[in-house]
Amino acid sequence: MSNPVAPGSFAPPPNAIGFLRVILATLVVYSHAHFLGGFPPEPVHIWTDGRLSLGTLAVQSFFVISGWLLTSSWLRQPMLLPYLRNRALRMLPAWWCCLAVTAFMFAPLVFFTAHPATGFWTQEPGPAAYIWRNLFFPRSQIAIGHTLSTNPWGSDWNGSLWTLFYEGASYLLLATAGLMGLLQRRAHWGFGAILLLLVFHALWQSTAHPSAIAWLFDTPGKNLCLLFAAGMAIVLAPGTWKSRLTCKTAGFTAAVLLALAWKLGAGPALSPLLLPPVVLSLSLHLPLSRWESLVGGDYSYGLYLYAYPVAQLLSFFEMQRWGYGPYFFFNLTLALLCALASWHWLERPVLTFKNSHGARHFLIASFICKLKEPGRYIRARNPAGERHQQS
Repeated sequence: MSNPVAPGSFAPPPNAIGFLRVILATLVVYSHAHFLGGFPPEPVHIWTDGRLSLGTLAVQSFFVISGWLLTSSWLRQPMLLPYLRNRALRMLPAWWCCLAVTAFMFAPLVFFTAHPATGFWTQEPGPAAYIWRNLFFPRSQIAIGHTLSTNPWGSDWNGSLWTLFYEGASYLLLATAGLMGLLQRRAHWGFGAILLLLVFHALWQSTAHPSAIAWLFDTPGKNLCLLFAAGMAIVLAPGTWKSRLTCKTAGFTAAVLLALAWKLGAGPALSPLLLPPVVLSLSLHLPLSRWESLVGGDYSYGLYLYAYPVAQLLSFFEMQRWGYGPYFFFNLTLALLCALASWHWLERPVLTFKNSHGARHFLIASFICKLKEPGRYIRARNPAGERHQQS
């Protein structure tokens, strides 16, 4: 018998979100490897007549998960500045580090292999400009000089970065909804508005008639924001809806309908309605609910960031001549090594600042206790909690 879930909150049992995110990042690597290595399209792309790839489905699922997790995070701590600080700490350092590694390590390796002479730093567009222009607006510069010009996919160093702008925009939309009270006091209004938007989007996609608010759905990036909102709706839904959405039957039924929708051409219209139950069901029913504890961290973000430039490096050195299997294996392995380094040397240390307020109280309390009882060793607990979700 399932426990009732109160409106405006969602505290599911231990879930496999960490494991699911690594699977999704791997699917992005799998999908990108097909065209970055100059291989034929993947089977799903062919089966849906070019409408869908596993990479696209994975990115959409990432946005659903983000909407779900970050709405829950806002409800736990509904304050704007801590929310923005935590989002910036999770997103920006790894992104900026990837830009620097690409500009100052990967690109010089390619340049000096092809041109064993000087001139790397003076070429246009240059490596420093690549970092500066992409700091807050990714994809403002995609190439570094003429590096990668002989690759099957051209000089684009990191096509994965395009989603980060819309991820950041989704964060701001969530914060706006939170400040308006649509996530707490007026959660039923927030849920109703998102549901109405999803239904309108499905109707608009199903017709050829433009509407007054068609600009909300006219790019793939804006549709990702809509999927983020669909993830928010999981948290804001009434308790009876949540109980039904968490069962395996709902997830399986939605998955079958979603597959048929993409096959028949209705995927863009119905995906924001059908994908969230699938993602929710997988999160709750996949094995390895303690995945991040078992492997030592969350490597999905680093894997997503580094897999594309690593694939371009492999293509430059003509690894694709070995066939898709070895190309994908080396792409995944090397990108995962970059993700491991990113998590342990950058992402995890930076995330300790998310709880800087609690850490200050912990240090002050420990210092006072030692002053009062200098002869005893006291093991204090962080009042902010010992386990913090990193999302």
